Formats: sequence, structure tokens, C-alpha cells
Amino acid sequence: MKLPLLLATLLLTASPVVADDFLYVVCDMKGTNKTMSLPSGQVISETPLDDSLKFQVNLKELKMRNHKNSKWVDISVRGDQIIQNTQINEDGYIGQVQGVMPLNPPGPTSTKIWMKTQAEYWVTEGEGECREIDSSVFDEASK
Repeated sequence: MKLPLLLATLLLTASPVVADDFLYVVCDMKGTNKTMSLPSGQVISETPLDDSLKFQVNLKELKMRNHKNSKWVDISVRGDQIIQNTQINEDGYIGQVQGVMPLNPPGPTSTKIWMKTQAEYWVTEGEGECREIDSSVFDEASK
């Protein structure tokens, strides 16, 4: 008799990760990808960006990842926006990823990414729209 009461108490008072701690979003982006030669700055290629990225956002830990890269990155939340500002310095690359997406989708998103080596400089800029998705959509895309 005491066991069901104990289990109910534990379930009601424990603090498990609940669904509201995570946000699942897909962002459809359009923009440009540009590659330039260094040090001349001559444009090697310029292609349109037309892509969709699915994100898993951990609102409790302030981290996120996308379906193409399982590495978690730090984010911040300001007002109704999720902001990424990641510095990169590894494997001969330096760069920065800046992005904004809605905390309460649907809503607009924007991104600017730059990376460089001693020989090349890449810039990706894009804007688009994000909408909330089910966690299963993210999980399937991440396989």
C-alpha cells in the first residue's frame, strides 16, 4: 500500500527533463555561399544557399545542435530570440558562426558564417523562416 504512494510522490516531486526543456525547429534558409582566394580576395565561387536545417535546442542547458552536426554549441536567449555566436579555431580553420532564430516559432531566422585558412575565405549569409517540429522529425533526420 505504501509503495504506490511512494512512487506517486517520487514521480510528482522529481525534476526529470521534460519536453518543455527542448525545442525542435526546422529553418528554411536562402542566401549565398562565397569562397575567395587569400590574400588576393578574388572570388573563386559564389553559389546560392537553399537549405533546411533541423535543430534540437536544449533550453535548460542553453545548447543546441543540428541534424547535420551532432556537436552541441552554446547559445543565449534574449527576449524571444535564440542567439548563437560561436568562435571556431581548430584544424587550421578560424571563423565565427552567428545566428538568430525564434524562441517561439514560427518566425524569422538569419545567419552569417565566415571561415578561413591561410589560402581561402568562406562566407555564408542567409535568412529564412523557422517553424516548430516534432522531436521524431529531428531524430529521423539525424540518423
